[in-house]
Amino acid sequence: MIYKHLSLSSAALVAASLFTLPACKDGGSADTDTATEGSATDAGTDSTPTSGSPTGNPTGDPTGDPTGDPTGDPTGDPTGDPTTDTGVDDGPHALGTIFLGESHPAAGGVTAPAVSAFFIPDVDGGGAGGACTKTVAGCQINLLPDCGGGGCNPDEYCGFNDSCKSVCQPICDAQCGDGEVCYFPSPGNAGCKKLESFDAGALTFLGTPIPITLFPPYGFMSDDNASPFAPGASAKVQASGASNAGFEKFEKEFTGTDFIQTSPKLDTLGFSAVFGNGPLPVKWTPGSGSVTITASVTSPNFTTGTITCKADDASGKFDVPREALKAAIDGEDISALTLSVQRQRTDLYKDLTTKGQLTGITVQPIGFLQIITSSTEYHAFQGCDFGEAVCNEQCVDVQYDNANCGGCNKACVGDDTCEEGACIGANACNACAADAELGVCKGANDACAADPACKAFEKCFTACGTQACQDACLEGVTQETIDLYNAQISCICDNACTTECSGLCG
Repeated sequence: MIYKHLSLSSAALVAASLFTLPACKDGGSADTDTATEGSATDAGTDSTPTSGSPTGNPTGDPTGDPTGDPTGDPTGDPTGDPTTDTGVDDGPHALGTIFLGESHPAAGGVTAPAVSAFFIPDVDGGGAGGACTKTVAGCQINLLPDCGGGGCNPDEYCGFNDSCKSVCQPICDAQCGDGEVCYFPSPGNAGCKKLESFDAGALTFLGTPIPITLFPPYGFMSDDNASPFAPGASAKVQASGASNAGFEKFEKEFTGTDFIQTSPKLDTLGFSAVFGNGPLPVKWTPGSGSVTITASVTSPNFTTGTITCKADDASGKFDVPREALKAAIDGEDISALTLSVQRQRTDLYKDLTTKGQLTGITVQPIGFLQIITSSTEYHAFQGCDFGEAVCNEQCVDVQYDNANCGGCNKACVGDDTCEEGACIGANACNACAADAELGVCKGANDACAADPACKAFEKCFTACGTQACQDACLEGVTQETIDLYNAQISCICDNACTTECSGLCG
């Protein structure tokens, strides 16, 4: 078939711009002298496809935030591997969390120590700030509040309520002096109160590989590239006790967790294992702690998200669900991924006491203390650029690659070329037209087939190989017949196959 609109008075114009394609019906002959588009292989390929090694250097903070809230939800019942428990019932209580962690790159190198401490006066009364999450394929994804397109008023911010529903909440905007902090003594009424602390005084660690002493608010800095705990070894922490409100003086023992070691190492994972379609396999030397796998992912348009998955330490393996990884970035492709495997041990005590008062906040007299030791191994992987996909262990520009057009192993036929993820040319055009004649263009096709004059003209015209032949077919044909024939061409060229037949319709 010739994909050209015809008119009775423009035979010369038709001859000047005609493209003859392989026949798509009625057994018409193919003309091999078809016009071809210019090469599209150089279009839109500003970046060079990379291949093979996903061993990018870790950037940013690949371990999450080991100095922040290492437990996920400190307001619940601390679990893991408690070795000390006085048997006090889990009633209202204050909570102290002391964290000692080390993180090391899977490819080798120095370890980074992290030490933190924080104390909460009333776990049940708030202040712990549990995150709002959703579960996808067994893994947790942190949610971000969304208060709709209109947003919030200038004196409000978007946040979660206790039911994890996004709501606009008032900003505390009272003009407070030095040593004061804004708060809400009653709903909707901002006020000022004296800045108060809740701590356990100075913390001194005994028996640790590096010397550690912390003072409120417990900032930690060290020039030592060493772990703050020894694996499997006992150490102690002494608290001098809060000078105002906080925990009374205590001394507690803890045991360091075993260092995590992935096997095979994360940096040796294959490119398709990390960026392919299946689950991401992670393995490590088994132990007896609590293992958490964290993956931070980025899409080509810089959407970011993080998932956390709990794993059985004794099994020594976990397949990170691809479904969860993509859900973290709203189903987009993954262009970069940072993976960390963390082992934790928790020593839990429930026999501590507190003292003092805080304005507007209950201070529970009973205090729990969890001492967490953590070992983390991590690696960062660099994936494909926008428009690229992982095909046969390498990045391929599926927007313009003739062998992988629009996806892996989707090759264009013959001299067709790939442009913006679709094959364009005679083969793609005729294949699309054949489908359209049985689908969206069936009505126009049937109308011509049912009209003897249109059917006869079409049979004559599509069998021609010369302009003289085409001109002969046009003799004696009415405008009504031409319109029926052109209706088929319009449907294919202007509706069903605009991309595939680009440049081949007139």
